[in-house]
Amino acid sequence: MLSLSDNEFSVLNFLVRNFTEKLTIRNIAQRLKFSPAGVFNILKKLEKNHIVVGEKLGTGLFYSINFESRIAGHLAAIVLLYSGENHGIDMGKLKQANAAIAYKKDLLLLIDNVTTIDVQISDLKIIAKTEDELIELLRRKDPEVLELLKNGAVLFGEDKFVQIIKKCAARF
Repeated sequence: MLSLSDNEFSVLNFLVRNFTEKLTIRNIAQRLKFSPAGVFNILKKLEKNHIVVGEKLGTGLFYSINFESRIAGHLAAIVLLYSGENHGIDMGKLKQANAAIAYKKDLLLLIDNVTTIDVQISDLKIIAKTEDELIELLRRKDPEVLELLKNGAVLFGEDKFVQIIKKCAARF
C-alpha cells in the first residue's frame, strides 16, 4: 500500500497543476522551497511506484505525472480536490455542469456541447467552456485558465479535469 508524506503530496500536487512546464528536480525544489536532495528522493519513490516518469532531454531530466498508471490518475484527482473548499457556492446551482473549479473571483464550469448554463453568483466571474474549448485554451497556455488549474479548488468533476490534463500533457 502506498502512503504519501505531506512533502510527497506537495510534489505530486505541483506536478499535476504545472503539467504544461518541463520540470527538473531543481525547478521543483526552488518553487516549493524544498531541498533538491529531498525532491530527488521523493521523485525516485514516486517513479518506483510508477506515479511519475522521468524523461531525459539533452542533459536534463524532466519529471511529469505518469498518466498511464491508474494509481497516478487517482492521485491526480485527489490533489485537485485537496484544496476543496467550496467558496460558499451553492452547488445546486451548478448541477448542469460536468465539472467546476474556482479560484479567487473566477469559476470555471465544464459543460457539454448542448447544455447552456444560466447561473449568476454574486462576486464570481462565471466561465463556461466545453471540453474541447478548455483543451484549446490549455494548449495555447491561456494565463487565466492556467492560473485556475494551478491554484484553484476543484468543486466537483475532478476526473474530468484529470482526463483533460492527461490529453494536454502529452502535447507539452
